[in-house]
Amino acid sequence: MRWPADLDPSALKQPDPRSCGAASALAAKAMLSDWRPAAGADGATEIKDEHRVLTSATSARDRFQMPWPRALGTPPWAIVNLLRVLTGQHIATVFARPRPALAYEIVREQLAHRPVAVYIGSRWLPRHVILAVAAMDGAIQVFDPARGQLVRVIEEKWVDNDFDVAGWSHVWFVA
Repeated sequence: MRWPADLDPSALKQPDPRSCGAASALAAKAMLSDWRPAAGADGATEIKDEHRVLTSATSARDRFQMPWPRALGTPPWAIVNLLRVLTGQHIATVFARPRPALAYEIVREQLAHRPVAVYIGSRWLPRHVILAVAAMDGAIQVFDPARGQLVRVIEEKWVDNDFDVAGWSHVWFVA
């Protein structure tokens, strides 16, 4: 997978502390389809609209999902539902907190076919959603919606829970 050359990552910078999942979802949508933010549109509005869809009981994708309080961010199952629709594949959420090396290998394997949502956080809680977009030599490139940038995370940092992406260090889930 590769980040679309015609999409500036800063166009999908999250507008508030809870919309990282929605920004990552739109980034996945841009990578897997011809979707792009509307010319002249406010990216923040599109991200907030996507956040409403991802946290509702009935998504715009005609799939039932457990509703979720918007203030808590984006639940993993909502990202999985979106990725299933976009790829037509069965996608599982893997709890990776005790096994960051396994998570790294899963992400590298899946990047051959699709972008991968990665939940990161502190040692105690998942707090941020990033999108793995490309496997590189000894690293994984991720989209960090907090900065609206592509960031390279080397394997050693990943497996040692030393991410330092948006201030978070530990991998929690991959989907």
